[in-house]
Amino acid sequence: MSQYNILVVDDDREIVRSLGKLLELEGYRVKKAYNGMEALDILMTEQIHLILLDVMMPKMDGITVLKTIRRHGNSVPVLLLTAK
Repeated sequence: MSQYNILVVDDDREIVRSLGKLLELEGYRVKKAYNGMEALDILMTEQIHLILLDVMMPKMDGITVLKTIRRHGNSVPVLLLTAK
């Protein structure tokens, strides 16, 4: 089985750490970003197979990140994380 890269994006470092650890235990490679700008930078340099994306973040919210990803023709699956 080839290894999948999952990008976890959240401004709460504890959430990123916890999700990252759980995903790594399941055999996934985890890339971590703490705001939308970091996430977009990673997407330009890494092959990502799934994004776990927080909606409410400073600098660039998750909805704006998702719109930017789609505008650039990237169809990577995205799961939105929200407390709302």
